[in-house]
Amino acid sequence: MGATNCPETPRQKMIQMMYLVYTAMLALNVSADILNAFIVVDDTLAISTRNATQQNFADYNWFEQQKTILGEAKIHDAYVNAQALRKETDKMVKYIENMRQDLILYVDGDTLVEVKNEKGKKVKVPSTVSTMKAKENFDKPTDYMINKKHAYELADKIREYKKNILKFAKPADRERLSEGLGLNVDQKFTKEGAVQTWAEHNFDHIIAAAAVTLLNKEVGEVRNAESMMLTYLKASISAEDFKFDHVEGRAIPKSQMVFSGDNYEADIIVAAYDTKSTPEVYYKMGADTLTVDGLGGATKLEGENGVVKLKLAAGDVGEKRYAGLIKIMDPSGQPKYYGFSDKYAVLKPSATIAADKMNVLYAGIANPVSVSAPVDPGKLSISFPGCGVSNQGAGKFDVSVPASLIGKTVTATVSAKLGESTKQLGATTFRVKKVPDPRAVLGANIRGGKHAKAELTANPVLRATMGEDFAYDLKWKVTSFRVIFVSKGMEDPAMVCQGGALSEAVKAKIQKSPANTVIYFSDIKVSSEAGSRTLDEFSVRIR
Repeated sequence: MGATNCPETPRQKMIQMMYLVYTAMLALNVSADILNAFIVVDDTLAISTRNATQQNFADYNWFEQQKTILGEAKIHDAYVNAQALRKETDKMVKYIENMRQDLILYVDGDTLVEVKNEKGKKVKVPSTVSTMKAKENFDKPTDYMINKKHAYELADKIREYKKNILKFAKPADRERLSEGLGLNVDQKFTKEGAVQTWAEHNFDHIIAAAAVTLLNKEVGEVRNAESMMLTYLKASISAEDFKFDHVEGRAIPKSQMVFSGDNYEADIIVAAYDTKSTPEVYYKMGADTLTVDGLGGATKLEGENGVVKLKLAAGDVGEKRYAGLIKIMDPSGQPKYYGFSDKYAVLKPSATIAADKMNVLYAGIANPVSVSAPVDPGKLSISFPGCGVSNQGAGKFDVSVPASLIGKTVTATVSAKLGESTKQLGATTFRVKKVPDPRAVLGANIRGGKHAKAELTANPVLRATMGEDFAYDLKWKVTSFRVIFVSKGMEDPAMVCQGGALSEAVKAKIQKSPANTVIYFSDIKVSSEAGSRTLDEFSVRIR
């Protein structure tokens, strides 16, 4: 297969680019923007590694399938090596992930953080760069990775892992594969004229966020090396051993959701072929199938190393379909044709942003916001300038707006990660308001009017509630208030109650007061996540 030549993969290029970004960031003062950048990079690496792991899992399943198709004897060596590769890789990944959690524990004192799940229930999950408390700490990562020698131990483990997996290749191929696998921990670096080891260059005097992100990068590189060795082992099974009635052409799109102005891209591959020959690929738009007789009206694509790239401009919106043929030469030199077909949708860039509770954002509290767009919710991100945004999963976000934005507007933008690029889908402007004052009542709903003594003493708690038109579940706590009794024009000294309950003295005073006594509740102080407030007074009269 073409991949056995071990070219630099797009993922490796991305990792190298990210590493340059790390280096540039570390030359600057650690600001909030830099820490946020590490969170973005770490999340991107996690997604990329997860995708690579899933693809590798599919490749291991492929070996299981070939045992049935070809028989165990024909794929024995490749199959055994693949299982050994899986064991070595899982052990290496577990080692790095354990080191990452140990580092977080050393820096933060805990590896778990409390978050709200989709049902709003608080649960503890493993900490990541985004949830670390001491992201900017320099001393502890250096002490753990350099002074305590963990970075040097990691280099030894990576060196040993690379050596072990190269044993699964033929001796003549190992040098070529070694270059493509990466994991080059023996490379020397220089800083201000001094020679540095891989461990010192990567982990000496860097912030905790960078150290954890770099460990995630190493997990991704290990998974990438596993992927390249799997490709090599798959290619070691001769194509001529396949039952050709089980071989089929496939169009593998990078995305079946394309926005107007972008390109539709797909890889056209065949399951088994000679790496020294390049297949001829023909396709025709608007067709469900393509036959050899219909090649005259089809478009021919040129390929390289056994793979042909298909790129179609996405113009007018709507569903598009195409079909084609892959022409390859069988071991006897005779042409064989394998058909493929696919369809995709071209959409206008769009997104819907809606406040879950009402058409405004309130300062000082978490505003639940939902985002919907014609893409996987996991690929969506949202930006509220000047506000705090917490991703709750499945297109749900909590937006915290500072009091400085009250009376102003905030324009939110939605973006989606599509392949290797990010596409802005839309924007919506929201008004920012102050959370209105709650309303103080005695008991269930006593406020004003005449009431019997028994009714008043049976409702001995002052509460603060929001109006029915306020849809948020915002709880207020009464912290203190004053009570003044006025009887026959004479005002008694004010009585202060702490908390929301009537004091025993106030309840006794109610029992002793004559009819028509007016009771004033004033200086009512309340608090909630929206802040502290002093509410308007109200009064009731004893009947």
